[in-house]
Amino acid sequence: MRLDRYRAVLCDLDGCLVAGKTVLSGAGDLLAAVGERLFILSNNSTDTPATLSARLADLGLDVDAARIVLAGTTAVAHIAASTPGARVAVYGSAAIADHVAACGLEVSDTVPDVVLLTRDTAFTYDRLNRLVRQLENGARLIVSNIDVTHPGADGHVVVETGALLKAVTACLPGVPFEAVGKPGPMIYEAALARAGARRGEVLAIGDNPETDGRGAATVGIDCVIIGRDAAGDFPDLPSFLQATATPAVRSTGQARG
Repeated sequence: MRLDRYRAVLCDLDGCLVAGKTVLSGAGDLLAAVGERLFILSNNSTDTPATLSARLADLGLDVDAARIVLAGTTAVAHIAASTPGARVAVYGSAAIADHVAACGLEVSDTVPDVVLLTRDTAFTYDRLNRLVRQLENGARLIVSNIDVTHPGADGHVVVETGALLKAVTACLPGVPFEAVGKPGPMIYEAALARAGARRGEVLAIGDNPETDGRGAATVGIDCVIIGRDAAGDFPDLPSFLQATATPAVRSTGQARG
């Protein structure tokens, strides 16, 4: 399958295009090859599309905010659609809190209707204790994603939202929650709507078979996994780009995960 046969390419961010502030090999070439057909589809829940677009521009990668779909802001959109005007306790970045307010929701730790758990780099014992009490008082828990870590630029892992979720579920075993990001279908449906493409016209590129591969298989789109271990279809983006003239892309029925 040729790369140019796809109407949209949904590419993961961390581990595929960047690692921290480091642009990974082949990222610029992929953007050049795909152009406006490229959409970033990421479990990132620290940025908004606007802040991520600006951050990538500083690294030399030009991706318009309209072509960025993120777990954090997709979770906010889900809350706004399902519970208009809700009081939301936000565990996450200032950018996410601002986005919550911009979507017509009230940011509030006082008897919230919804607790939004994202990648919160300021997470503390006190914040965990407050979150648990909010859930005990009946708040609904929305989680941006269940990833425990993502790849860091120095070769070490970076703690993700899923690790914070494990702390919550350790305190409240069996607490119900909704997870918005990969591998769940909600973020993929948002990306397909944004791209205006049908499933057979879309390719996903990721580095994690348990999130990217399984998520793509769940919604029925083609997927390739980039990585230098046994799970990878290609060791890196350059090797994938070199192979796009051959039938090397896994079909929907063969997607990993």
